[in-house]
Order: sequence, then C-alpha cells, then structure tokens
Amino acid sequence: MLERIAQAIAWVEDVAVGIIILGATFVLFQGVILRYLFNFAFSWTEEVVRYSIVWLVFLGGSIAARRGGHIAMDIAVVYLPLRAKLFVLGVASAISGGFTLIMTYYGYVLTRSIWDYGQVSPAAMIPMAIPFAAIPAGCALMSVRFILAAFAYLRGTDPFRKRAHLEA
Repeated sequence: MLERIAQAIAWVEDVAVGIIILGATFVLFQGVILRYLFNFAFSWTEEVVRYSIVWLVFLGGSIAARRGGHIAMDIAVVYLPLRAKLFVLGVASAISGGFTLIMTYYGYVLTRSIWDYGQVSPAAMIPMAIPFAAIPAGCALMSVRFILAAFAYLRGTDPFRKRAHLEA
C-alpha cells in the first residue's frame, strides 16, 4: 500500500515537471517569436518562465532525493565496512530530512505571510504565494524521500540499489 502511494506521488512529480517544462518552453518560444517576428512582447513572459524554473528546482530536488541523486561527499564513508556505511548514510539522510522539514515549516510561514499580504507579481499579476509555495511543497516531498531513505539505510538495505558509494 505504501509503495503504491509512493509510486503515485512519483508519477505526479514526473508529470508536473513535464508539464511545467513544456509550458515554460512554449511561453519562452512564443515570446521569442513575437519579439523577433512581430516586434511585440508580452510583459509577463519572463516572470512566468522564472517562476516555472523555481517550481522545477524544488520538484526536481524531490525527484533527485527519490533517485538518490543529490550531491554527496562520500569520501568519509568509502573506506568503512558495509554496515558502518549504511549507518552513516542513514544518519546523513535523517539529517537531510530534518533540514528539509525545517525548510518546509519556514517556507509555509513565508508563503502564508505573502498570501495574507496579497502580494502579486508586477507584470503577470500572479499571486506571489504561488511561486513561493514551491518551497514548502518541494521541501515536504524531499523530507519524505530523505526520511524513507534513512529508514531503509538504518534497516541495513540500500534504497537506491547498489550505488557506487556502497561498492567501493
């Protein structure tokens, strides 16, 4: 059951990233075409693409956490025995999960305050809470991924199946 929920969340992440990339590409493409062929440009094009990239970064961070793709300096664990490696990686994943939980909380506080003030973007008139909501949404998803990885490591299994840092 938990595995099916994780797969459904992964599917939603992947589809959302695909839709955002396609949308941002379309908006950017139409902006270039309008500017160079018709000497006309919408004022909101850059804003929409910028906010799309913000969402891509945070959703991409969750996808990277799901795949074990975040940057790690594993020189400290390369020479440890396998059980010690798994323990250290579990602790590191738990710390990462704790950090992203803190980011989720403060991202929510920031997003909520921006929503309460009713701030909107200058050109597109988008509520600024929408771009800022990428912080708590992405960090919450990353927290789940990091915590699940920490539990797997601490149970003695590699959640990413034979990654190089365990084989050295």
